[in-house]
Amino acid sequence: AYTLWANGKIISQNGKVGTSKATMVPFQLPVITQFVIDSPDTIIVLHISNFQQRTGGILRSIKYGNYDIINKQYELDLFITLFVTAALFIILLYHIGLFVVNKGYKPNLYFALFCAIIGFRLLLTDEKLFVKLVPTLPWDVYLRMEYSTLLFAVIFFAHFIDGLYPKMVNSIILWVSDIYFSLFFIFVLVVPISYVSYGLIFIQIGLVVVGLYLVSIMIKATSTETINSFIYISGTIILFFTLVNDILYTQQLIHSIYLFEIGLLVFVFTQSLAALEESIKIQNRLITINSELEIARRIQKTILPEVVPSTRSIHVEACYIPMDEIGGDFYHFYELDDERLGIIIADVTGHGIPASLIASTVNIAFSLQRNQADNPAALLANMNTILYGKTGGQPITALYAYIDASQKVVKFSRAGHPLPLIWNKSSKKVIEINVPGKILGVFKTIKNQIATYPIHSNDRIILYTDGITEIRNSRNEIFGLERFISCIEKNHHKSTAELIDIIVDTVIQWAGSKNKITDDITIVIVEIK
Repeated sequence: AYTLWANGKIISQNGKVGTSKATMVPFQLPVITQFVIDSPDTIIVLHISNFQQRTGGILRSIKYGNYDIINKQYELDLFITLFVTAALFIILLYHIGLFVVNKGYKPNLYFALFCAIIGFRLLLTDEKLFVKLVPTLPWDVYLRMEYSTLLFAVIFFAHFIDGLYPKMVNSIILWVSDIYFSLFFIFVLVVPISYVSYGLIFIQIGLVVVGLYLVSIMIKATSTETINSFIYISGTIILFFTLVNDILYTQQLIHSIYLFEIGLLVFVFTQSLAALEESIKIQNRLITINSELEIARRIQKTILPEVVPSTRSIHVEACYIPMDEIGGDFYHFYELDDERLGIIIADVTGHGIPASLIASTVNIAFSLQRNQADNPAALLANMNTILYGKTGGQPITALYAYIDASQKVVKFSRAGHPLPLIWNKSSKKVIEINVPGKILGVFKTIKNQIATYPIHSNDRIILYTDGITEIRNSRNEIFGLERFISCIEKNHHKSTAELIDIIVDTVIQWAGSKNKITDDITIVIVEIK
């Protein structure tokens, strides 16, 4: 606390000066005051009392002179504080957004927390804007918050660097650092404030040691081959040395000025440049990825039939909806003649480009089996021989149907795929055809069985992937086979094309929207004429 006198008049005071801890009221708040000079000599008297901190006295030099000049300097200092705080707030929001978009990438969260802590610390120190906004709290609460921000700032920044360079930061050092500063946080909270100030020197020593370690990690991890990388490292080093400067100045070991705000300003600027460079790289990568996706889409279009076969005896409709831009579902046909048709439907585990690449391999394996088109079990066994060891361990489910309309029969062979369905015209009911079979690509050899089933005019054969039956709604309820069959039976009077549209719309409504589909969807419906 202090009382400032000029020519025998009180012109400014903070708290209440006392001769003991019990009689004084501590408080700190920078102020600008004016007084009239009414004599040739001006006598300045400053009463100070300190029973709370290890060091006392005047924290910053008293500026004496023209009010307008001093006020402009104060406004400049205030502008710098507000500018840096606003910049930190913007970066905070930016990294929170990145954390949400990137689905929990922790370095973004830690850097956002670091910005929040440092921004709050700026409001507690220097011009003490937080004290001006909330002046009613006890003085020691402000001081405890100020010390706590220092502790949490180094913890969050250390975890930020650990997230960026996980293989370079020693986990034991990080663990010791967390414990060290966490113990000091408890110390700051529970110990009388007069003793807390004695612990500040140990906090600052720990801060310098950890800071040196983290800066060395960043220098080792960051390439200096580009100008932006050099600027990024320079900003970090400047921030560290301004922090050291302020620590030494606070401990009255050097004669200087407070520079941490300037260091923060430089750090924010260099971080922005680094973020801009990274953003440009990301945009370029996105352009490349989109170009590659477009190529992948074109390739996938070539492995799927351009048109579905339709003969005088067999009518086919098909629909494929990938979860991503491209997917791992696959279907194709062997049109042997007007009476005979082979159909394969397959589902590669996973989504996107990896699944699409494997689906291309499945297409190649299927294209080599025309001589086995009338033998479903042999066809799948041969495909498995080709695919074994070439799918990166990804299992593939498949179902092959051989339809002979002249003999009024359909033969199925299955490799772990959802069972085929037949809608019977006479009973108006859907029948599930049970046929055992192991998945493709995992076992060296497989022995598949064949299920033969009679078919009649206007019967329908339904082949599909599990993207239809296993889709879930907002209540995490599965769509299921029963709802799928019910949808087919209720809309049996519709054409095959209309039926597929109804099924797809029903599934999308169940999910909530097309964007909430969690798997590729494929359905093939065959109607016997």
